[in-house]
Amino acid sequence: MNMNPQERYIFVKPTDEELISAVHRILFRCGIKMARHFLFHWIPPYSKRAIRRDCHSKYVVIAKDASQDAFTSTFQMKPADGHSLFVGKIATDPKFEGRGIGKDNMLFMEQFAREHGCRSIRLDVYVRSKQAVRFYQNSGFAIVGTKRSVRFKVYVMEKALNS
Repeated sequence: MNMNPQERYIFVKPTDEELISAVHRILFRCGIKMARHFLFHWIPPYSKRAIRRDCHSKYVVIAKDASQDAFTSTFQMKPADGHSLFVGKIATDPKFEGRGIGKDNMLFMEQFAREHGCRSIRLDVYVRSKQAVRFYQNSGFAIVGTKRSVRFKVYVMEKALNS
């Protein structure tokens, strides 16, 4: 696997307030950046309480760059339906964008999915997030449908994994 050896992935526990705060900061910073581009789907910001709750039902992951001693990104994963790994709340701190962190995260997700017997990875992405849609398509995901969330329309995207 070609992941950056400096990137370390940590599974967040619901009792780890420091890591929950770090996840919250990354999601908050991403929400602010998206709002500057008229993408308001992460406003209001995702709460620490919601992150803590997610730790009980999903794998909440935070990535740390050991060389800079800084948290760079976060995402959530949940094996679903016995065949797919669903990923969500995917965010890279804006000050670390453009460094290949998103690609490293995708490699980590793929490895995790294979280890858990999943044949594909699925995610939802806001239809107006053109940059995110393009990133996922360039990472091998295809749009397989659309659905409505609570406040907006999302693409359902999926990537089949080779064994």
